[in-house]
Amino acid sequence: MKRPLLKLPEPIPFEPRPGPRGGPRVILPPRTRQVERLTPRFERLMRVFADSDALLELRNDPTSIAPERAVVFEVAGILKDFYAQAADLGLEYLGDFEDDYEPNEEFYIKDRTDRSIAGRVYLAMPDVRALRELLSLWRLYKNGRNMPDGKTAWRDLFSKLIDVRPWGPQDRVPQETIDFWKHTLANSPDIPVRFEIELWFHEDISERDQSFARIEQELQTIRGKILQHVVIPEIRYDAALVDLPPNYVNDIINHEDVNIVRVDEIMFLRPQAGAIHQPKEHLEGMEGDGLETKDQIGHREPIAALLDGLPIQNHTKLDGRIIVEDPDDLSPTYGVDQREHGTSMASLVIHGDLNKRESPIGRPLFVLPVMRLNERGMERTPNDQLFVDVIYRAIRRIKEGEGDQPASAPEVVLVNFSLGDEWRPFSRVMSPLGRLIDYLAYEYKILFLVSAGNVLDSISVRDYQSGTDFENAAPEDREKAILRALDENKAYRTLYSPAEAVNALTIGSAHKGSGFNNNLPASLIDPFTDEKLPNIASALGLGHRKALKPDLLFEGGRTPVRIVGVDNNVTIKPATHPARLFGVKSAFPDHRGGIRYEDFTWGTSVATALATRAGHQIHDVIMDEDGGSNHIDTSESYMPLVIKALLVHGASWGSKGAMLDEFFGPRGTGQHVARRDNIARLLGYGVPNISRVLDCTGNRATLLGCGQIDQDSAVLYRIPLPEDLEGERALRTLTITLVWFSPINPRHQGYRMASLDVSEMSENRYWIVSNRKPHQPTDKTVVRGTVFHERRTGEDASVFVEDGSLQLRISCRATAGDLYESVPYALAVSFEVEIGAGIQVYEQIRNRLETQVRATVGVEAFT
Repeated sequence: MKRPLLKLPEPIPFEPRPGPRGGPRVILPPRTRQVERLTPRFERLMRVFADSDALLELRNDPTSIAPERAVVFEVAGILKDFYAQAADLGLEYLGDFEDDYEPNEEFYIKDRTDRSIAGRVYLAMPDVRALRELLSLWRLYKNGRNMPDGKTAWRDLFSKLIDVRPWGPQDRVPQETIDFWKHTLANSPDIPVRFEIELWFHEDISERDQSFARIEQELQTIRGKILQHVVIPEIRYDAALVDLPPNYVNDIINHEDVNIVRVDEIMFLRPQAGAIHQPKEHLEGMEGDGLETKDQIGHREPIAALLDGLPIQNHTKLDGRIIVEDPDDLSPTYGVDQREHGTSMASLVIHGDLNKRESPIGRPLFVLPVMRLNERGMERTPNDQLFVDVIYRAIRRIKEGEGDQPASAPEVVLVNFSLGDEWRPFSRVMSPLGRLIDYLAYEYKILFLVSAGNVLDSISVRDYQSGTDFENAAPEDREKAILRALDENKAYRTLYSPAEAVNALTIGSAHKGSGFNNNLPASLIDPFTDEKLPNIASALGLGHRKALKPDLLFEGGRTPVRIVGVDNNVTIKPATHPARLFGVKSAFPDHRGGIRYEDFTWGTSVATALATRAGHQIHDVIMDEDGGSNHIDTSESYMPLVIKALLVHGASWGSKGAMLDEFFGPRGTGQHVARRDNIARLLGYGVPNISRVLDCTGNRATLLGCGQIDQDSAVLYRIPLPEDLEGERALRTLTITLVWFSPINPRHQGYRMASLDVSEMSENRYWIVSNRKPHQPTDKTVVRGTVFHERRTGEDASVFVEDGSLQLRISCRATAGDLYESVPYALAVSFEVEIGAGIQVYEQIRNRLETQVRATVGVEAFT
């Protein structure tokens, strides 16, 4: 490297940034109206508490609030800490999730009666004593009395309460479960239906055992069968994989009174989680040249792992470059000609797009198969196991070992997860698999690269009424119409689990592929004019609590569309083939038994594999002592965060961000945050320029550092700037990327326990460039996840601070209960001036850093 990345100077302790201010003011009904609205909910409880027989009758009525039954509190806004309030009352806190409520004459946003009210649904399970105390507090509120000491927060709850009700059958069976059951019965009407039961997680083991015993008993009465039961306390997961006779499932679909949906111990009936790869119908490739060299591999340990299907180990593109661990001995039953997904993903991680003939990664890729062949010849995750448990055991096997077996690949810091559960689209509630990925990332210091998912549903483009108009439209106009249609359908094209995981990097596919040469047949239409837009099938964000997702777009095929219907609107669908016209090339099974075949593929799985490859390249550059790297002493525990930061650091929206900002909604004063959130659903942080972050230039310096930070604390980085910049008016750009791994608290409304941000060191002196570029995610969005990435630009050189250094403050707040350990982070900072300014940015910053180091060493020696 001619100009390797520089090291950030060591930070110093500093005062943390003040916490965020409250959101918009919600107008609430007066107390008298709340009493009038909610009294019917509590009256029956009040009547029966003195009568034990009536209390038992209450328990037998699934529509009533009763002891040992989950109670739903629907609240306008957010309570400060419902977990502590519930525990203080004796309620067992079960969880919560976000919701939006339509405004009415009683609940609305001040000065914005058209805006929905952000709220939360809190879930708790009371015993008889807790319900009695809850009623006592309600009486005090109803009569306008003061709450007892330590209970004043309940006045806040009652005043914000939209509804209180029991958790019932309508909550336990989400619509995707009904859809899954219908799909399953349509294909196999006479065999038992397999699905998952998620139980309420109890901290007390004996309560968990009792709950599971009740479910076992209920299933026995309806001839159901339990195949597996798994408890993972770290993510509050208690679930069973079950079979149920098809007639009972039909009864549930038809809303008949089936006992299983009334069992209080059940939180959700869910589709079986898993991933499926449909075999490729149209082979479009050819035999490769078969030329490979393996001398670069040596005996170095793998730092990247692939959780996928079983690859062809002796394929010429993989032979000697992969380490496959097959603990379930899948090879004898996993036909070589059917090993599509694992072979393709391994090839892409190792070689990238074969059309580009790039150098392979310099270490072996570790592969642990988590898919197998089913009876229909499709690759899928195990049908007889809970997907969460499969991944949990796989990562523990890699990093920790299993039984008497040592860790399989303890140096792994990257995990490629090109799998998604299409039956679990994200809808505000974190999936168990998403919680698991977040926990494992923090626990084992792993960067998961997770695919956003491919949504192949049709899209109605209302701007065109005929196919001829659509086909003959100017490409720029057609592009805008399709983008508008995607925005209108964003609620139905959401991420597939576990893409919402906050510690992972979620990868969408960019509209780019080497197979594309602008020579499509007449039946196929290129929907977009730019390769920095997402592939039309790439699932859209946002993520948990509106965190930015997907994080990045990588090459995933320039997928065309075909018209599938015209009825007032034109309806289009992504074209899945011929992929040779728009996809990327990878190793692939030869159905004739060869080991040199290569074929074309596309989608978010491809993009994720290419992102993993880019992460591996970053690792190799960082650890390249011969190449002059300044970071070869980076601790293994920080390496996944360094990679995470540099993957994001070169990303931007580009010109398409500006174009989308011109016509996306909502419009009007104060709507820019919501509008740019809608843009971020498509673009994330954009398409990264990896080569740009691996080396510096004369006019651009990138500095990199990592560390740990505690709750309610801050550190200050003093970054020396070029001396020649003072007094010069020259366009300069500052790019800052801060990433971290947050512990999670699944039982707390905040979930993500650590929130980090970058801010000024004081209220009135800040950046050397003062203007935050408008066409990027907003400052309110970038602090919601575990990636803070922003770019600033300007010409004003007057905002210098003392000693000519840029000063950046990193602050840490706890957002879901107290943090009992330090939070690891990585920070990348780039400073650039226009080439014509003639300022040697890199050399001057490097020289000033070296001067600082020499001065520090001199002081230490003197001391």
